[in-house]
Amino acid sequence: MVVIMDESKLMINRVTKIALVAFVALFTTQIFANNISSINQLQRYLLSKQFIQAYEYSESLTDELAGELEFDFLAGVAAFSAGKYQKAIFAFERVVIMNPASLDGRYYLALSYLKVDNLHAAKLEFERLIANSSSVPALKSKAEIQLNRTNKILANRNASWSHEIGLKMGSDSNVNSGSSQDEIILADGTLIPLFDSSKVLADNTFSAQYRGKYSYAMNQFQKLSANFSVNEERYFEHSEYNRQLLSLSLRYEHQLLNEASWYVGLTTSPMEFLGERYRTQNALSFGWRQPINKTNSFGFNGSLSDINYFVYEQLDLERYQMGAFYRIQTQYQHTFLLSWYQDENNQGLTYNNRNATGASYILSYPIANHFFASGMLRYEEQNYQAPNPVFNAYSDSSLAILSTELVYSGFDKQRLHLKLNFQDKKIESELAAMKIYEYDRLEISFTWKYTL
Repeated sequence: MVVIMDESKLMINRVTKIALVAFVALFTTQIFANNISSINQLQRYLLSKQFIQAYEYSESLTDELAGELEFDFLAGVAAFSAGKYQKAIFAFERVVIMNPASLDGRYYLALSYLKVDNLHAAKLEFERLIANSSSVPALKSKAEIQLNRTNKILANRNASWSHEIGLKMGSDSNVNSGSSQDEIILADGTLIPLFDSSKVLADNTFSAQYRGKYSYAMNQFQKLSANFSVNEERYFEHSEYNRQLLSLSLRYEHQLLNEASWYVGLTTSPMEFLGERYRTQNALSFGWRQPINKTNSFGFNGSLSDINYFVYEQLDLERYQMGAFYRIQTQYQHTFLLSWYQDENNQGLTYNNRNATGASYILSYPIANHFFASGMLRYEEQNYQAPNPVFNAYSDSSLAILSTELVYSGFDKQRLHLKLNFQDKKIESELAAMKIYEYDRLEISFTWKYTL
């Protein structure tokens, strides 16, 4: 009886083990089939050039399939094609760790390093491909081309200078943003004629420009840059408006692993009229940019400015500014911007304090070979904290700006710019005297620029 019970237990154990093995085999077969199906779907996305869908699909499978050689390679290609270069690096690094002989995996890894500006790592991988006797001639040739490109970038990466000079001729229909009226009517009916300096003054202009930039790459993610510019602007008939604009800025930029980047900078911008200092604007600026995919990005920026006037010290003010943008980059580039700024007078003159909000749309597009065009439409509203003390009315206003520019770049290191800019300012007050602050202005300019 005991023997029979022992044999019965042994048989139950055998049946249990067989069932367990069969279940594991069935489960494993099902997983293997699911994996093949997922990889085939990923391949179909890539073959049909649906790179964004391929990347998003591979991301949904990473927890399950990461470590599978075929999946990691396809996931790397999907990430690279979608512009997610850091993700591509993770995938291709897994490929070459699991299979050091994967030449395609190593080539794409090197390209991914190059895309995130990890030049030394890219150089090492290209050199390994060239030295590998198994590399086919076509792949070795491509690696040599990329290695030469990488070496050139490295040779100039620590520091670089760029210079640009420009000459501009133009016409300005309203140099001083003056009024089209000859006189103003006060609330009591008194007529006061305007000085000529308050009326519209049209003139032709000539200016010479210089801009220099120095860049220093600290590493693949950090960069310092300095910019200096000077613009000497002259008027043919109204020399009292001749001016010189200077600008010096320092900026630190940092790129993050998710391809976002941020910056912080300092700028000083003195302005002179007829050789005498008129005002200086000192600013602290900052900003953030976040790519969404290869075509879309968004970001924000801001600045804190201190503006000092040397002739009219009562106009000294502080300005706080914020902005946000959304950009779509296809054949045409669409940029949508929102902006806000606040001016606070340092001398307690509250009628100079104002808040301004605005919105802009910029369209940039190629026209033909070497021809490029852009257009901007902007609308802004300004609201003042206190009424104008002269007329006891608020200076609240609206400003509309329409500009367009045509650029030709068919010459070596040279560009030609034709630009039209129109401004129209309206005062909301119904008081007739306040209309002297309204104006419209049309500027037409032709500029030649040369890059050294």
